[in-house]
Formats: sequence, C-alpha cells, structure tokens
Amino acid sequence: MVEQNKTALVLDDEMLIALDVEAMLFDLGYSQVTLLPSVPEALAFLREHTPDVAVIDYHIRGRNCEAIAGILHHLGVPTIIHSGTPFEREYHGEFLSAFPWLEKPSSRNELAEALAAAVSQSKLTTD
Repeated sequence: MVEQNKTALVLDDEMLIALDVEAMLFDLGYSQVTLLPSVPEALAFLREHTPDVAVIDYHIRGRNCEAIAGILHHLGVPTIIHSGTPFEREYHGEFLSAFPWLEKPSSRNELAEALAAAVSQSKLTTD
C-alpha cells in the first residue's frame, strides 16, 4: 500500500506505541503523521485539519475516544481503533462496532489490513 501525499493522525497517550505506529505509517507511504497524546489536543487539531486516515487508542488519559471517533466519522476519515483490549460490544457500544479494531501491539501488516478495511468502510458510507 503506497499512499502519496497522504496524512495520518495518531491519537495515543503511550508515546512509544505512537512512535511505532508513526514509523509503520511512514513505511506504508504516508507523508505526514501527526501524533497527539490527548483528547483535547485532538479536538483542537480536528477543528483546523482533516487527516486522510486516523489511528486512535480507545483509552486516552482516562477518557475514551468515542467523541473523537464521532468527529472523524462525521468528517469521513477512515479510522481504526488501536487498543490494548479486544472489542466487546457490551462494553464499547454499538457505535464503535463500526470501526476496524486493532489490538496492541500490532504489526505493519496488521495495521495495513486494518487501514484498508477502514478505507473500504469509509467509501461505503460516503458513496
């Protein structure tokens, strides 16, 4: 998967994981990756920018990412949830079941597959 002039947002409060995801995204061809460690910073960023894809952790500094996922969904940004816990509909809810869910740690290939699924899902909802 080679993405030219594509941007990505990584929302994760664990800097080593964020840097790992950033490296994988660069390896996958994304030209600009923005790393953010908190929900307020992500909200401010999304007021000014719309990334081509997003990789967001479910738990960010004691908060969940549902508000950010909702904004990204509204903007039509293909998004994956990158979490240390598996998806459970009873806990995470119906809304988040619409996003590809990738458990940490993940490999480059797993990230590429999840991004491809997110892009495909996004095209289905915006076409």
